[in-house]
Amino acid sequence: MKPPIERGGIYWVPDRLLALPPDYDRDPHHRRAVVVISGDAENENEDWPIVLVAPCSSQSTRKTRYCVKLGQGVANVQKKCWVRVAAVQPMAKDELGDYVARLPAHLLEDVYFNFAEYTGQV
Repeated sequence: MKPPIERGGIYWVPDRLLALPPDYDRDPHHRRAVVVISGDAENENEDWPIVLVAPCSSQSTRKTRYCVKLGQGVANVQKKCWVRVAAVQPMAKDELGDYVARLPAHLLEDVYFNFAEYTGQV
């Protein structure tokens, strides 16, 4: 049995399942880290099949003002990367792979604030 999916959790997923525009010159990896941003109520709901994730990317040329920087070692990431808030997307729960770590609370707040700003909520 898989452990519960948690809001702010970082998980490995197959990179081929993610869209990271612009994709035309993107080098897909075997797997990529994502941050789960959907709420725990639906994450824990067995009848709800999807979660909302924000992919992580180490390519600084693709960062935007909405990205949240994770330094090397933060939440067990192996190298500096950015949570690509503007690339938030749904994903089937059963596609989530190994759990990496939980994003520190202050960085998760930054992700939510930047998402709200990107979507015009603030």
